[in-house]
Amino acid sequence: MSKRYTYIGTISFLSVAILFSLAITGCGMRFGEDKSVLRIWMVGIESEAKTINEVGKIFTEEYGITVRCDAISWGEAHSKYLTSMAGEVSPDIGSMGLTWATEFGNLGGMIDLKREFPKDVAMMKKDIFPGLWESAAYKESVYGIPYDLSEYILYYRNDIIKRPPRTWSELAQELEDLKENDQGMLFDWGSMNWIGYSNFLWQAGGDFYDKEGMRCTLDSKEAAEGMRFFTELYTKYKVPKASIPLEQGMRTGDFPMAISGNWKIVGLTLGAPEIDGKWSIATLPKGPSGKGTAFVGGRVLGIFKDCKKKDIAWEFIKFLSRPDVQVKLYEGAEREQCMYLPPNMAAWEILPMDVEFRNVLKEQALDAKGPPSVLGWDDSTWFIDQAIQRVILEGSAPEYELKKVVAKVEKKIK
Repeated sequence: MSKRYTYIGTISFLSVAILFSLAITGCGMRFGEDKSVLRIWMVGIESEAKTINEVGKIFTEEYGITVRCDAISWGEAHSKYLTSMAGEVSPDIGSMGLTWATEFGNLGGMIDLKREFPKDVAMMKKDIFPGLWESAAYKESVYGIPYDLSEYILYYRNDIIKRPPRTWSELAQELEDLKENDQGMLFDWGSMNWIGYSNFLWQAGGDFYDKEGMRCTLDSKEAAEGMRFFTELYTKYKVPKASIPLEQGMRTGDFPMAISGNWKIVGLTLGAPEIDGKWSIATLPKGPSGKGTAFVGGRVLGIFKDCKKKDIAWEFIKFLSRPDVQVKLYEGAEREQCMYLPPNMAAWEILPMDVEFRNVLKEQALDAKGPPSVLGWDDSTWFIDQAIQRVILEGSAPEYELKKVVAKVEKKIK
């Protein structure tokens, strides 16, 4: 069943379960709610909620409102939010996947922040990395404000690879050279799925949809070119199809180059201390379009429709969007051996990070795109994954598979 069933249908289907489950757990109940407490659900791990609560003490000093943030796992978050909206027992603020707020907003469960706070939202748009904002916004509405970001970067052993490849052709040549020594490259995030493919799709000049989000454009020559190069990484240059941890491959030197998410900086630092100083990061190689566009993900913060404190909830979202506060979020994550990257571009000027790494990460974030802000997208990704895997694993032609997938994707557009 599609997770985007109608809001009314959700209410009727889940109402009994809501009353029962919330009576047991007490989560999200508004009966006797303390008006001086701002309730937040943080999708992620406990340490991230802990950081919000710590930073929230500053907000309490300024506004006299107590912040209470609870962590919910990624696995349960989507259904838990749907359940809470249906029963009108949502938290005041929720953090969620980059495109979830658009989905929930269109179900009637979230406040259109652009409509409620137009001047503030217009200012925020100027502050946040453009590719991230495009995924968070939906047509003329904005239901969620970017809270953090995760992006692709290139990792390499600088004692083995003299200079990171800057173009597809340089990447191909580097992989040929590595093959001679029985070495190679890892794809540690998005291997053989739409997330990994998206980098090469955009670098080739293609996209998933047209600008209006009404037509799937995966039948373009650029989409096929991106698919061919992505496929060759596995079939010609022997990128492993099986999962191998980046830390292991980089440590042994068997895979002195990898494409993965920024959080692996922490993984390598902690998991492979013996190669400290022998690895670095770079932006992704540029494709035929002349750009090295990377996929960017992250979470947004939104206010639920049944929030009784929407003005103070908005003040807290603005508070978390301040550069100085985002630096504190970065420092809090670092203490917990995690990584937080700010969506506010100004925060990067004062971010206490290694200068070389900071420059690479910011440069890549400026040339990055997120998942399409199109209703029906999340229900379409499986079709794209299937097409990719038929090309890589079964040798099917990219043009043939992409042409087939277009009709399936367009049927899901809402």
